[in-house]
Amino acid sequence: MKVLLVDQIAKVNYKYTFPLANGLKKAGVDVLLAIDQKEEKENCLCERINLFTTDEKKIGKLAKMCNYIASYKKIEQLIHNRSIDVLHTEWYTFSPIDYLFLRKIKKKYGVKYVATVHDILPFNEKFYDKCFHKKLYGLADSIILQAPGNMKRFAELFPESNDKTHMIPHGHMLDYIEQVDQKESREKLGIPSGKLVFLFFGQIKKVKGVDILLKALLKLKERYPDMYVVIAGSVWKADFSECQEIIDNNELNDCLKTDIRYIPDEEVKYFYSASDVCVLPYTDVYQSGVIQLAYGYKKAVISSDLPAFTQFVKEGETGYISEAGNVDSLVAAVERAIKDRKRLVDVGQSGYDLVKQTLNWDNLAKKIVSECYMV
Repeated sequence: MKVLLVDQIAKVNYKYTFPLANGLKKAGVDVLLAIDQKEEKENCLCERINLFTTDEKKIGKLAKMCNYIASYKKIEQLIHNRSIDVLHTEWYTFSPIDYLFLRKIKKKYGVKYVATVHDILPFNEKFYDKCFHKKLYGLADSIILQAPGNMKRFAELFPESNDKTHMIPHGHMLDYIEQVDQKESREKLGIPSGKLVFLFFGQIKKVKGVDILLKALLKLKERYPDMYVVIAGSVWKADFSECQEIIDNNELNDCLKTDIRYIPDEEVKYFYSASDVCVLPYTDVYQSGVIQLAYGYKKAVISSDLPAFTQFVKEGETGYISEAGNVDSLVAAVERAIKDRKRLVDVGQSGYDLVKQTLNWDNLAKKIVSECYMV
């Protein structure tokens, strides 16, 4: 069986795409990857072709659109020349163009079409996206969702395609973990020693709840002077000025470090190794690889009560849960973690054990082959 796996943003999404491709290869599938301009191998064992410029920062929208169309034309050629059996996509970046080409490809070449759905609808949803996502999901032979709550949300939004869905979660990220000594990491990042460090890491979007974390810190900083928060990541389709205003107006810099930029892969290890607890105060999410990354570093997690998180975060066992969007609830969850500080290492270890056992890539790849490719 020959599969063409497409990932237009492998530079940020490779921790899903590459281990999945490796798992598929181990399951006996001939896998070809069509990705963006990511050059680093990152343990990927499969043939890769660089096509898309989707995530390039110095390229304008028109140039990206032209490249997107040219990339799909190349995908057509690959399907024809390589006799591809299954086309497996992960993103709809320009949904009208995705639909135009995927409909043509399926009709012309008769390939089976499988879609991994990271986001059921984009968080920067355009006026046309729901219409074209409905058409795209209608094209698919199988649809992979990654969290139990997404099954319910998908059924409500796109009931006509619900019979095609399969719940197959995002695998672990243990192959990408590089632990560094905590003292060394804190020195490198300029984090004071002797602090209990709470880390928010990842793209900063409106739905990520960074403002909620800052408001919680306001209520906690006097009571817990050894509490220290680190916020690291680039801003995506949002404005950090509201958060910066909270910081500046309340003199939070003594208990807070912000590093608002894209964090290169080689620096990620220092942020996680320097922390004691990872905080995910999101108000909405379809699924998040950040939680697998946190548990890969054996860190306790504080998350909001969204189904994508609560399938892994078990109160007092692998982490602490707060009500989404509720500052006081987040304050209470942080306090429980602080009072539990002697157990935090054990709590993080329990999270590590859970994802290692339940999110094995080889097993997930076999499930995709049997439930989605072979049916």
